[in-house]
Amino acid sequence: MSNVVQPLLIANWKANLAPGEEVALAAQISVQAAARRLSPGSLMIAPSMVGLVAVASLLRREHDALKIGIAAQDCSSDLAGAATGEIPATHLLGAADAVILGHSERRARGESGSLIGAKLARCVAAGIRPIVCLGDADPKATESERCALVVRQWREVLAGAAALGCDAATVAASGVTLAYEPIWAIGSGQAASPEVAAAVARALRLETSSSSLRILYGGSVDGRSAAGFLSATGEGSLNGLLIGGASLQAERLLEIATAVGVAS
Repeated sequence: MSNVVQPLLIANWKANLAPGEEVALAAQISVQAAARRLSPGSLMIAPSMVGLVAVASLLRREHDALKIGIAAQDCSSDLAGAATGEIPATHLLGAADAVILGHSERRARGESGSLIGAKLARCVAAGIRPIVCLGDADPKATESERCALVVRQWREVLAGAAALGCDAATVAASGVTLAYEPIWAIGSGQAASPEVAAAVARALRLETSSSSLRILYGGSVDGRSAAGFLSATGEGSLNGLLIGGASLQAERLLEIATAVGVAS
């Protein structure tokens, strides 16, 4: 797979902003994105659950030409019904275009590969694009150890999906995106090297036998490091970025968009 595929940037706001702040930031990003000729469909924003509908409404009402997508930061493994406090994937239809699953901050709260797989199956059944996060915790791991761990995580997720009748072929047909996010890089200010990320991407494509699989990198990405991650070609290519802290300021986010060639 080559980088002829337009890069996808996902701004994960986590729980950093109140709903009103999220709407204000979305408006700022949209204005700057229009001024800098952001390529339609190249950016997705993941606001908090309570801000998701308001942000989606703003973007679609006032800035629809930019085609900025909306991602939920998680969903439930439950179906709609008697599940107090849960948000089933079907309830996100019409508001979210995608759902981030298995982020390391969710795994740190006890989410297993099988639970993430169940959520994946629910997203596939609902027709919402899944974005599955995978990552290692040891910055001193060897390349082979790192790749083996991430591949094993993906197998565990697939097994969890299969338990609900969603096999690997069905997952692949859903347009699933994988995001490699080394836990040791998140929020540390120290990103992984592009070579490390490319090795993991290569291992995942070998595992899935899919040269067209979209794989993102996430972990302390900024305007200086962004382009390097998308420079690899072939099986080790990365096709976008999952951005945390740098997405909380419109200017910094657009700097990354410019660096990877989707804005001027």
